[in-house]
Amino acid sequence: MLSTTLLPAQTTDVNFKWKTLPSIPDNMGFAGAYVATTDDFLLVMGGANFPDGIAPWDGGKKVWTNKIFALKDKQGHWASLGHLPIPMGYGAVTSFENSVYIAGGSNQKGHLSAVYKLTWKNSEWCVENLASLPFQLANCSSVRIDNFWYVVGGIKSPDSSTAESLCWRMDLTELAKGWEVCPPIPGEGRMLSVVANKGGSLVVLSGVSLTDGKRSYLQDAYVLEDNTRWSRIADLPESVAAAPSPAWFDHQSSSLFVFGGDNGSLANQDLKHDHPGFSNRIVAYNFATGLWNYKPDKIDTSGKPQTGKTWVPVTTGATYWAGGIVLPSGEIRPGIRTPQVIWGVIKQD
Repeated sequence: MLSTTLLPAQTTDVNFKWKTLPSIPDNMGFAGAYVATTDDFLLVMGGANFPDGIAPWDGGKKVWTNKIFALKDKQGHWASLGHLPIPMGYGAVTSFENSVYIAGGSNQKGHLSAVYKLTWKNSEWCVENLASLPFQLANCSSVRIDNFWYVVGGIKSPDSSTAESLCWRMDLTELAKGWEVCPPIPGEGRMLSVVANKGGSLVVLSGVSLTDGKRSYLQDAYVLEDNTRWSRIADLPESVAAAPSPAWFDHQSSSLFVFGGDNGSLANQDLKHDHPGFSNRIVAYNFATGLWNYKPDKIDTSGKPQTGKTWVPVTTGATYWAGGIVLPSGEIRPGIRTPQVIWGVIKQD
């Protein structure tokens, strides 16, 4: 077992400058959207919100969408770019060779196992049905490493009493082979974990475990070596459940950066609209030293460091696009979505 170790913040010399891009064209925004890039477009697809404006604790109805929004230029405007095959969200997504791959998730009918390949041709989406997931799955995490698409964790149904330790992958150059079962994640089964591609190795960290449906917020972290065995790295200083995923790995500094997340400290408090919002901190792991640290600057789009609070979303994807890291839409407080799109430029000191 490895204890949490913190390093003084100045040892990780990667900094970020943040700004907002044009908001997606929806007044509320969506949580659980599939975030990807293809043909130079930034895509925000599907997800769910409460369109009647009534909070879930007041009886608001959660509604999934099949809308696809696309941004071609960071100074431009979002366009509606067709629809997903069905309303869906909270599943796995990746991009590969100008196609987008979507797996699992949920909608108003329950959890899903369908897998789709979407390719934009002749001003429309060509949809190909691929081998389904081994079972229905939502609240999972995913990342592509070279030509392999990994899907980890999640829950089988909305009322699951436990979360999954599963790790599956698909070779996107040999789609007919379907899904390969990889060694399960050590520790507790988890949903809403954060994943990353660490120079060809899969990283899985944090998330939420379930015991008879009761949530526990996790701080452990693992690396899958050679797709055969897991090794444990130092625990995070706090949980970063549901942080935008995949996390960003910077090769030059050999550091992994996680943006925001939920540490669970307020999970058992009935705050409703008084919830202060999720974390806007950046936590980094240096693989050379084996230590975690908090970055001194928080995610702030005002242009003036440390001036205030930027609502950093959870239950959304993260991707590298137009020279920066994008954190689009998502959930900024329990039940509250945002159409805001945050974009961060990486700066090496």
